[in-house]
Amino acid sequence: MNRTDSAHGASGERTSRYLGVDEAAAYLSLSRRWMYRESQRHGLPRYYFGGNLRFKVADLDMWAQQQKVS
Repeated sequence: MNRTDSAHGASGERTSRYLGVDEAAAYLSLSRRWMYRESQRHGLPRYYFGGNLRFKVADLDMWAQQQKVS
């Protein structure tokens, strides 16, 4: 399954979706611990809703593209 074809629907619908820490970590193949401890230091946009850390799918994709090594 790739990032545009998933159980979450069309890619346009997914980009406005927010993920919890565990979902975001799985999406990026990173650890939950990394998401909590390193995401801010590495410039990954994050949000707090009701005291819960969330990540927007579109932000995750954009950040991942910026990590490209040439």
